Amino acid sequence: MIAHETKVVRGYLWKVNANEFQYDLPDQAIAKHPVEPRRAARMLVRHVDGTLEHATFESFVPQLEQAGADGVWANDTKVLHARILATKTTGGQLEVFLLAPMEGPMERVLSSRQPVRWKAMVRNAKKWSDGQASAEGTRCAMAISLEDVADDGTRVVKLAWSSLEGPEDVPAPGTFAEALDDLGKTPLPPYMRRAAVEADKEDYQTVFAMSPGSVAAPTAGLHYDDLLLKEMEGAGLGLQRLTLHVGAGTFKPLGEGDIMAHDMHAERCIVTREALTMMRDQHKRVATGTTSLRTLESLFWLAAGHKLNGHWWPSLPQRSPYGELKEAVTKWGWTDQEALDHLLANAPWDQDGRWSFETQLMVVPGYTIRMAQGLVTNFHQPGSTLLCLVAAFIGEDAWKAMYEEALGQGYRFLSYGDGSLLWRS
Repeated sequence: MIAHETKVVRGYLWKVNANEFQYDLPDQAIAKHPVEPRRAARMLVRHVDGTLEHATFESFVPQLEQAGADGVWANDTKVLHARILATKTTGGQLEVFLLAPMEGPMERVLSSRQPVRWKAMVRNAKKWSDGQASAEGTRCAMAISLEDVADDGTRVVKLAWSSLEGPEDVPAPGTFAEALDDLGKTPLPPYMRRAAVEADKEDYQTVFAMSPGSVAAPTAGLHYDDLLLKEMEGAGLGLQRLTLHVGAGTFKPLGEGDIMAHDMHAERCIVTREALTMMRDQHKRVATGTTSLRTLESLFWLAAGHKLNGHWWPSLPQRSPYGELKEAVTKWGWTDQEALDHLLANAPWDQDGRWSFETQLMVVPGYTIRMAQGLVTNFHQPGSTLLCLVAAFIGEDAWKAMYEEALGQGYRFLSYGDGSLLWRS
């Protein structure tokens, strides 16, 4: 074990060096393609007593029943075809990776029929002198123009599209979402080291995806297929939904030194009053993926922040659960049910019973998980915030033993890899 400095800040926050979350991940352990069927992926189960069991997702439902789970939550975000291969006026190639719209909520931007502006990463942009490029799909063409360059190297691009002639029975893209579906590519993570193919459009999407807005998949949900969902439904554990639109910041590695010095990215979440009503009556929830868990935990701290300060944070600050707010929650003796009651009574629900907010919550060792007892998750990159979350869930040393076991037993890692079912002690 790597030695690290540990100290207590106001009684709560453990200072941990980022080196603690490094491990050797051989390239051959990184899955380049998914298994078929999805439920055939291997599943490493860590039980409450810390013992490990080797299984597959075909035994997922019996594992849930044995543990007494009464709610399974998953992120129903849908991955955008956010990678655009474009040609400069000089004939050179560009790769434009869309990160986030510059104006308006995601839903409105995707339904727009007028040019839109996005923050993007652009590969091969150093010689993009005139700032003009174009891309072409089967039914539409897109003009891309450079508007600004940020200090962090990201670009602001303007995207306008027009229809091409095609079969009369195939409608031409009208909205921006339809244009992306026509000419955009699946944004596979760079560690796969391969170009996206047609099969990835389906493979890199959960079968229950509904809400477009992510540039990376909530990969724990990739293990669920229609048959598994049917089995869950039959066992009274039907999938329950919330939304977090995954941003490219999920791939940003930890810097050197204290992990809390990491600048956590913000991601947009959407929940419904109906979902929280069901959540309120559950006592042993399972979160499918780090994004679902991050959303659930954010609900608790948004409620606590409102109770303490009398206002709603538009974006939950990453350090909010580690200082004054945690002191208040400890004094109140607040439970997850009380937090949910507070949200149901006070959250700024819209007329459709929905609530949208952002979260920058960073979950690290020393954090107390409050909203879930089980976690389905893949095996994550070294030096990632996702690995910090796993360490907080099962213990800082426990994740190391589990990852050593998984590597030794030939589990497949990262987005298209195998998964795990973790129970909190």
